[in-house]
Parts: sequence; C-alpha cells; structure tokens
Amino acid sequence: MSDAKTEDWQGSRWEFTKSRSRWHFDTNRPAEPGIDSYTHVCRFRADFSAAIAECLPRAKVSTWGTRNNFNKDIAAQGLYSASAEEQDLIRAGADPAAEVFHRTAAEDIALFQRISECLGMTDSMIKFHNQTCGQMLHTHIDNFAARPERENSFKVTEIDENPQIMRRFAIMLADWQLGQIFQLGNANFTGWRAGDCITWEWQDMPHSTANMGWWDRPMLQITGYVTDKTRWLLNTAADRKQVIEFNL
Repeated sequence: MSDAKTEDWQGSRWEFTKSRSRWHFDTNRPAEPGIDSYTHVCRFRADFSAAIAECLPRAKVSTWGTRNNFNKDIAAQGLYSASAEEQDLIRAGADPAAEVFHRTAAEDIALFQRISECLGMTDSMIKFHNQTCGQMLHTHIDNFAARPERENSFKVTEIDENPQIMRRFAIMLADWQLGQIFQLGNANFTGWRAGDCITWEWQDMPHSTANMGWWDRPMLQITGYVTDKTRWLLNTAADRKQVIEFNL
C-alpha cells in the first residue's frame, strides 16, 4: 500500500487551489507588485515572426478538458484534473467545451530554447499559445497539471510542498492590441510589447486571459525549475530603474 500523499479536490479545482493560495481575494484592494499581482521580469528583443509561423499550423484548439492533448500519453487516458475543472464551469453556467486557446509543445524551437536559457530554467516545458478572437481562459490558479512529476494523478509532489523551486513565465510574442486582456489578481496586464516577460506566484495568484480584439495574441509559456540565475532575475526585477533586455 502506497504512503504517497494525495490531494482531495472534492470536485472543484477552483475551491481546492483557492484554499492553499496566500492571495487575499479582496477585489477592492489596489494591486501591488509581487504576490499581489505579477512581476515584469525583462524584455526579449528578437524577430518572433518565423517561430510564430512555425508553431501556428500545428497548434491545436484547446478546451479545459483537451488542452493537454499534445501529450499523447495524457490524451489517451484523459487529464486527471479535467472533470473537476469542467464541473466548475458547469456550476458557473459556462460551456465546458468552450475554446480557451490554440496550443502546441514548442521545445524544438531554437529561439524559445534560448529564452528559457536566459531565464536560467532547467527541465523546461515550453508551450506556444495563440488566443484568437472570442477565446477565453477562465479565472484559475495554476497547479501545473501536465507536468510529468504529477504522473497524471492527484499525488502531492515536491513542487506542491515547495512551490518556489518551480516558476512559470509568460513571454508575449507580439505587441498588445485592443481587446486583449491578461488579468492577474486585481491587476490587468495590458499595453505589452513583443518580448515582454512576466511571472507570478503560481500557487497563489488567480489569473485569466481573454481576447476580445480582432487580432491574434501569440504567447510563449515556459515552466521549469529555477536556478540561481532565475532567482537573481526575480530578486532584482523590482529594484531596476530600467528593464533588462536580452538581444537574441
């Protein structure tokens, strides 16, 4: 008999992840950097057009239940978290089959690998997202359901008990356009430029994205283990007078 600890979601991803969050959930409180919203880490200067063009044809439309179908092993048995996530949507009156974005694995893209290295990440999962007009990713708190450490199960992992060892970054691949929203806590991240990189406290921060504009919103998502380089970037981000730029 296994002694491994497991999580009990009791049919709701939202309520479970909310219960372990340190965020205040006071929607009248002004947003502040760090645990209260997001951190602008740096900006990557590069021509992303070729990488976007390579990823777009293979990016598959995703719902909450199918968003990890690019992982064949998971797709064959179904993502362990999908049922609870879909029940949250049904209780809220939403369509569990609604599209959230198009996505594909992108570890093979050299430019994206260089970005991961600049961030000091190891064992990275690199994903390309493209959110088109009308698509929306509902409010949620991350739990990295598709990480191999989870083994597609509710078992408690080292990243749950020590969330600081892992980090998720979002890198915007095109300039912001009207109608595109990235909400983190009480803050709205808008007006970004191509290459802008942000992060947040993944186990704490409720966030969501929506595209109400007429233009695609391509984005890179990198999730992996941090190193001293990553920690330096994070620790100095708030004190910098100018944004660190990486020319790729």
